[in-house]
Amino acid sequence: MELKNFFKNSSNEIYNRNMDLLEEYDLVNPMGSPNKLFLKFITARNLKIKEDEITSELIEEFEGSIDSINLRLEQNQREKEIIFTQQKVWINILEDDEWVGTDMLLMHDGVVIEKTGEKLLYAGMGDISIEDGGWSKKRVTIDTYDDEFVFEINEVRAVPLKEILEDNIDNHKHDEFDDLLDLYALFDEGKISEEELEVRKALIYSDNFYCTSCGEKLDPDSEFCSNCGHEILD
Repeated sequence: MELKNFFKNSSNEIYNRNMDLLEEYDLVNPMGSPNKLFLKFITARNLKIKEDEITSELIEEFEGSIDSINLRLEQNQREKEIIFTQQKVWINILEDDEWVGTDMLLMHDGVVIEKTGEKLLYAGMGDISIEDGGWSKKRVTIDTYDDEFVFEINEVRAVPLKEILEDNIDNHKHDEFDDLLDLYALFDEGKISEEELEVRKALIYSDNFYCTSCGEKLDPDSEFCSNCGHEILD
């Protein structure tokens, strides 16, 4: 439903003023129509708008509503999907006291900084924090076990990227932890020796992939082992 249907008797001046206010609060979709959740909010509340005019107070009331929260979640999810689909995002890194641009590539096990070739593994990442950076940028700091990595990114992508990284961190640490629990269970049951326990622990902590049948080192994208033909399962 269009905004004009709510204000059939409004003048063009008031209608245009309403649209300007909605644009200011980012409540206009790419097609130029008012956001449907906002219109739903007006309808559900049966709000009486003085002189057919939307006010900033009304929008602020909407921003505290469940509909608005859902809207922000949807927008955030779309940003995450865009970033993950592209599997790279443009960032600025500090080199010789100057900020320079490069792509951050999102890989299956970590991120690669294209300009430097540096790779940061999800399993080695800790806390991620965001603060104000340069113009229209957010500064992101990733704590690692050895150091920290700092970069700047367009502010609309900062939170979605942070969530993508945190999701991957959780997934990798969870998988690693589960693997260790399974391994220690085998050792406690006497099914593997202490020497084999240590070897398998090293494989879990390694960045490399190995065939579970013959132990051959694998390419991460392999579907079958090149040595014994064993199928590689996720």
